Amino acid sequence: MQQNGSNGYTEGTLFVKAIADFLTTKFLVLSTAPFFITLVVSIVFLYYLSGEFFDILNTVAQISQNPDTAAAQSELSQFAKEYPIISTIIGSFIFKTVAGTLFYVIGGGFAILVSILFAVVIIGFFTPYIVAQIQRRHYPNIERKATVPIFDYIIFVLGRLALFLLFFFVSLPFYFIPLFNIVAMNAPFYFLFHTLLTKDVAGEILDKQEQKEFFKRAKWRIMTTTFILYLLSLIPAVGIFGQVFFVIVLAHQFFREAAQLRNVQIKSATA
Repeated sequence: MQQNGSNGYTEGTLFVKAIADFLTTKFLVLSTAPFFITLVVSIVFLYYLSGEFFDILNTVAQISQNPDTAAAQSELSQFAKEYPIISTIIGSFIFKTVAGTLFYVIGGGFAILVSILFAVVIIGFFTPYIVAQIQRRHYPNIERKATVPIFDYIIFVLGRLALFLLFFFVSLPFYFIPLFNIVAMNAPFYFLFHTLLTKDVAGEILDKQEQKEFFKRAKWRIMTTTFILYLLSLIPAVGIFGQVFFVIVLAHQFFREAAQLRNVQIKSATA
């Protein structure tokens, strides 16, 4: 990999430095917060959805076996009465076993993606502390210019969530095309993962004008880094336990990019 500028770095050196920082006690302890919060929310979310899913299957099974039950007054019962063969199949043990397996496989994968985004939101509350620690350890002469008002940040997040939902629904038809479905499922989540993480970290280091120049000149370097981090986040548990590590990696990259923007030589002995 090529170095970038007089304060040059490679993606490899970023990750080496980030790992060394991450393995310190304070960052390992901090990693448990988004991990446990996200884990609990994800389990509750999946448990609730699975309960609703199997309730529907059980209701269809009861109606197919006894159309005169109280449950038969619902709209679901009309479907069961009109299509008794389908209802019998849906209510069978084999179908529920297969459907349940698919639900947990597909639902589990989707839950991982949702949990990653939830963890990204949670880690946003810890980003100022993490960035401050990285500055103190490695870049004491690189000034932090945190200038993003909370209201502007909320508007930014809501706007990106709206684009994410639009992107998500547009990509739904491709979910049924082999190979394309992998890209279609991950593209909207990577978009939100990338934008939220980079905005959180950049907003702690660069002013508005610097951010515009920074994202223009270093767009592909940033996307390379966040894409690697996103791939790592798809590994179960890493996506929620590694959020602190992800912020550390980007903090190193953004401090070094800030040094180039400002023509400041990094003087830290550990940089």
